[in-house]
Amino acid sequence: MIPFLQIMMLITFLISGIVKVFGFKDFMKTIEGLKVHKRLILPAASSVVLLELTVPVLLFISKTQRFSYYLIVILLICFAWSIYQAYTLQLRVSCNCFGNINPELFGWNTVLRVTLLLSVTFYLLISDTTTQWIEYPPEDLLYAIVGSLGVLLIYTLLPYALFGAFMSKKNE
Repeated sequence: MIPFLQIMMLITFLISGIVKVFGFKDFMKTIEGLKVHKRLILPAASSVVLLELTVPVLLFISKTQRFSYYLIVILLICFAWSIYQAYTLQLRVSCNCFGNINPELFGWNTVLRVTLLLSVTFYLLISDTTTQWIEYPPEDLLYAIVGSLGVLLIYTLLPYALFGAFMSKKNE
């Protein structure tokens, strides 16, 4: 179970980081839309992307897996702040969670996603288990990757299944 969750987190942050690299200007617009001071937009956007691309590397190395969980918590705190900022200032800002792959505004969808990621991260932290990927059977690794991609697809679509009709009416 732990290796599957680690691979799921690895793929989630890898895809999110890569998509943000290719849509970096849009991601900077999201941060600007959250009323972040102009001087901090580029460093904030760069830091998030850098962390999102660092986490998968650290998750792959057994000695740094625990540290990667702490970085994920930091990222999720930043994402939670973004949700809070958008909500309290009543901003209609694109979430840019997965870049332009999944365009949506900050709302209950993002709250659900951050909560799910935070739950998985705390579970991984509490389990205090590391995975030696070099010794991991290749077929199990392949199953974990394919399964993780399926979970990521569900993770992306689940909020629409739960809140879809409600959110589309509210966002109009």
